[in-house]
Amino acid sequence: MYKKIVWLLLLVILALSLEIFRREFTGLGQTPDRGSFSGRLPFTVEGDFRRFQFFYSTNREKGEESFQGRGNQLSPLISNGVFDVLIQPGLTIRPFEWFETDRMRIDGITGLNEKEFYPRLKDAVSSSPNKSLLVVVWGFRDWFQSAALKTAYTGYILDINTPVVLFDWPGNQGEGARGYFAARSAAAATSLQLGRWLNELKERSGAEKIWVMGSSLGCQVITDALVWINDHHPAYKLSHVILSAPDISNETFNNKLKESIPNTSEHLTTYVSSNDRALLMSVWLNQSRSLGRIDVSLPPDQRAEPHEFEDGKMLLDYGLREITVIDATPINQTRNLHHFFTDSPEFFDDLYQRLLDPNQVISRRLHELRSEGGREYWILWSF
Repeated sequence: MYKKIVWLLLLVILALSLEIFRREFTGLGQTPDRGSFSGRLPFTVEGDFRRFQFFYSTNREKGEESFQGRGNQLSPLISNGVFDVLIQPGLTIRPFEWFETDRMRIDGITGLNEKEFYPRLKDAVSSSPNKSLLVVVWGFRDWFQSAALKTAYTGYILDINTPVVLFDWPGNQGEGARGYFAARSAAAATSLQLGRWLNELKERSGAEKIWVMGSSLGCQVITDALVWINDHHPAYKLSHVILSAPDISNETFNNKLKESIPNTSEHLTTYVSSNDRALLMSVWLNQSRSLGRIDVSLPPDQRAEPHEFEDGKMLLDYGLREITVIDATPINQTRNLHHFFTDSPEFFDDLYQRLLDPNQVISRRLHELRSEGGREYWILWSF
């Protein structure tokens, strides 16, 4: 019995010694989660959680079904407000992390009229170091609460000290092709409202920098809004427009968009991907369009062929200095190869640097490639 106790103590001492050696001498000790030291975005401490407040503007019909349920009715009016989200430090970057109710949850949605909303927004902007504002537009299938949680998650992981506004629209028009077709119709109507809203945003918010970020079908809303703004005399230029995994129709790629981008945005960056890396490289470097455009009446995850690089290539073909195209295929490795904009740390790292200093992008993950015509694009690698 005595020998067993001695052996047990020796094993414990050995285990502790190995752990100390590992942590102190090998550099393999515990590494804190990325979210553990995220702290630039303003918050208050509430027990084990941090409380963050975000702004929203939406063209959903006002009512409990829209904000507490999954209401998808389109309104001709935009309503505004704020929503609070409780986030536990240590939130990780992974699929559907924003739906983990034990790690983060919405804790209050407050509607505000315009006389209440814009002064609060202006105060938040004036308190930010860059006098900036980030506007987020999500895509197909999102209801208000899912869009709000994804916005909070994005703001928290991106970790820039700036007010964040969710521009919410009813993309949750149903599943399958029928729902997607209805969502595209809602996107077309929303783009007109977003255009008016953005054209007045600088004056109403006092922001010196306005960044607009969209993903998937939300990119259609944004690009159509840029065309609307250009047609109705732009009041200013957006600082940066970010299109992630763009899902844009043929009609958007016309001469109107080409002339709209330089007049409405100082920078436009699009992150694109393809399931076939070799094909993507071949199409871009050979300046060919062998696949052609695919049927955009189907949701992205139901399409037989990749499509995002085609959107990016058409933007690059414009030859405008305002446009940067980044191939995110190497980091696009989760969930139907469409959601790198929520699931990839490399994406958030690149986006952070690109927003704060778009003219000086230096990253070991970025590699520049050039086509024969002299046009260039970047590829974002994962280590």
